[in-house]
Amino acid sequence: MGLALASLGLCLGEARAQSVGPGVASANPTPGEQMALDALPFLDQQLPSNVQYFAPRPDHATFDPSLPGYFQVPNTKVFVKLGLGATTDFMVTSKVLGTPTWFTTSSIPVRGQPLFHSAGAQTVATANPSDVSVEMRGKTELGPMRMLFKTSFAQARPTFGFHPDYFYAQIGSVLAGFTDSTFVDVDAYPSTLDFEGPNALVFSRHAVVRYSHKLSADPHRRMFLHLSLEQPEVDVPTDAGTARSWMPDVVAAWRAEGAWGHAQLAGIVRVIGTQAENRNESHSVAGVGGNLTGAVHLSHRHTLLVGVAGGQGLGAYFNDTGGAQYDAALNAAGDLKALPLLGAYVGAKVEWCPMLSSTATYGWLELWDRNEERSLTSKGLRRSQYASLNLVARPMKGVLAGIEGLWGYNRAIDGLSGQAVRGQLTLQYRY
Repeated sequence: MGLALASLGLCLGEARAQSVGPGVASANPTPGEQMALDALPFLDQQLPSNVQYFAPRPDHATFDPSLPGYFQVPNTKVFVKLGLGATTDFMVTSKVLGTPTWFTTSSIPVRGQPLFHSAGAQTVATANPSDVSVEMRGKTELGPMRMLFKTSFAQARPTFGFHPDYFYAQIGSVLAGFTDSTFVDVDAYPSTLDFEGPNALVFSRHAVVRYSHKLSADPHRRMFLHLSLEQPEVDVPTDAGTARSWMPDVVAAWRAEGAWGHAQLAGIVRVIGTQAENRNESHSVAGVGGNLTGAVHLSHRHTLLVGVAGGQGLGAYFNDTGGAQYDAALNAAGDLKALPLLGAYVGAKVEWCPMLSSTATYGWLELWDRNEERSLTSKGLRRSQYASLNLVARPMKGVLAGIEGLWGYNRAIDGLSGQAVRGQLTLQYRY
């Protein structure tokens, strides 16, 4: 809080510093001068999220083409950057949640479930969002090269364990490894202090092979087409049988970006399968859907972020349903059916000054799964809502301090519901 107040004082007492333009190349060129990478055109480069820094870019563009912090490996044309992020979160929640360190709205107990009556303060402190990263950049005959390994220790409970974030290699227009799905859009993620983020956010990281094609050569109006094959993550209730993957998930995405912001439209086709354990019987259903996202910079200090996604058989790709068996389920007749769902969120980010910002977020998610109650049980997720508001201070490079308030609502198939609120304090130093 002291850091936030200090930043507020600087906001009121100091004018915004102007960035220095590129100078004349030195006799000993910097990593940025040697790599000569393009700069991302977003107006809100002053406050990009950590996820935006590490996410792959189709043409290797960066937020800062000077590549600060990179050093050259002797006798090579490879540049390396080491990163450390130490984070501590203090959280006070009105109920005991199934995910104490992540504000997952689908884990809020509803009436009739254990812990529904656990009203009162539930305090958790954890440093498990801390992370370590190693990044390499260079030039090859096929174009720029980037390799990134990043892991955090974030867990749904206040314990330490490896939480893989990124491990990919990108050469030219081809990317392979463990990274964000092509179906997601990290630049449209609201900047919440809560590690989980909005319920309706499309979030998935897994094995990806992606080809990106630049559709526009204009550096101020960039446009790309992405095509990818991705790890299928079939997620069904145990009574439906053993999950079976028939083919990779296939994703295509179109993206446009410029100083105004960006827009992305992605589509996915997948096959959700099950296999009976003790007999030669298998079932499959098609999963298909779309995700429309974007961020519009209303000014240099105001950004609107939106996302709308829906389809059937996409439970593995949403924050609130991923890993919770909502891809498909058995209906009353015992047939396997892909579950329809629709979600949307909106976020508004305000940069009060270069060192102080706020983000307000609201998310809504609904499943049409009443016919599958026998398989999902009456306490299966039917609808959820999420809201958050924060104040974040960055008093110096690498230092972040912020407070955030959160509200969540969970409604089950049987119509019973539960709510929870949380207050969070986050302190972080990143190198």
